[in-house]
Amino acid sequence: MSVKQQMIGILTSGEAARIAFSFRGSNGSTISIDRTTFTRVANALQSGSIAVVENRFPGDIAMYSSRADPAGGYDANTFYLGRNKRYSRLFNALICHESVHASFDLTSSSLPWIDNEAAAYIAQAYYARNSGLSIEAFELGSESRVAYYAVNELRQGNAANIEFFIDELRNSLRSNPMYHGYINGNFAGDG
Repeated sequence: MSVKQQMIGILTSGEAARIAFSFRGSNGSTISIDRTTFTRVANALQSGSIAVVENRFPGDIAMYSSRADPAGGYDANTFYLGRNKRYSRLFNALICHESVHASFDLTSSSLPWIDNEAAAYIAQAYYARNSGLSIEAFELGSESRVAYYAVNELRQGNAANIEFFIDELRNSLRSNPMYHGYINGNFAGDG
């Protein structure tokens, strides 16, 4: 099976279909993710309007590029995968994370990057929880672990605690050097 077909399978799985949440964005807008988020990206992969490049990075990472960046060697509308273990629940959860970015691009959404990343981390943690992966799979203090706590509160409907963990997630993203180049800016998808 090609990695593209594998990704389509992940995005159309029962675990991804059960991801459904919304939260108040940092600018007051409502950020919503549900099964249509992942179906949209699966359809774009199937049609070829989103490409996949394997082994772009030496590590266990993935990224979605919404715009071409000739200096960085990135094409628009492309998933770039590292040397990930392709058959793990962590990989599947990571694909859901990057698919949130792709979906916002496909729908030409405009939102703060901080909310885009927060939604992606929550979707990643939601998939992990739906697949039976415990919170211990994520590094203590990581954005993924904080997002997992937020998912637990979302599933229980604890509004005050949801806000607390989403704020903690945003704070973690702002302080992580990996995101300093863009986290305080705005994302604008272009379809």
